[in-house]
Amino acid sequence: MVHGERVNFYGQLVIVQLEQEYLGQKVYVLYGHLSKVHVQFLQEVDAGDLVGEVGMTGVAIGPHLHLEVRVGENSYEQTRNPEIWLHPLPEMGTVAGLLVDGQGQPIPEHPLTFYRSESPNQRWQDATTYPPREVNPDEEFAENFVLGDVPAGSYIVKTYVNGRLYTKEFTVHAAEIARIKIEATQ
Repeated sequence: MVHGERVNFYGQLVIVQLEQEYLGQKVYVLYGHLSKVHVQFLQEVDAGDLVGEVGMTGVAIGPHLHLEVRVGENSYEQTRNPEIWLHPLPEMGTVAGLLVDGQGQPIPEHPLTFYRSESPNQRWQDATTYPPREVNPDEEFAENFVLGDVPAGSYIVKTYVNGRLYTKEFTVHAAEIARIKIEATQ
């Protein structure tokens, strides 16, 4: 079975089907590029169980863990951003955002720059909206970018679309997902 863009894309991998469903659909978690697998086919696992070790098998240029959430079916076409599914670190939250054009369509592969409100001219973090057909938006959040483990506080996001600057102020609360929408209307 092909689990990624092509055969052996993720190298050694483990796929766990969660007991919980999301909006009536099955949920799968893929752990890819593993150097060692610690579970057997159809083995039940609990949160915190060791399923594998970080590696660089498959298509990888360095050791890392590829984490993917799939909703509805266990296929590459059903991926979701795992940052929405992970609990943030203590005193941190998550940002799920949507950047759209004047017709309300998501703008793909577009840069965004984040600033802390107390330092509005000092870049804090960069992000890019999803590339087409690589990460599907979540049904609930309808996002096209996500930042995880964002310290609780006030922020400003800035982006230029067709030469015009768009900004949005928002607040991140610990253990919550801040939802923002930027409408590039011209």
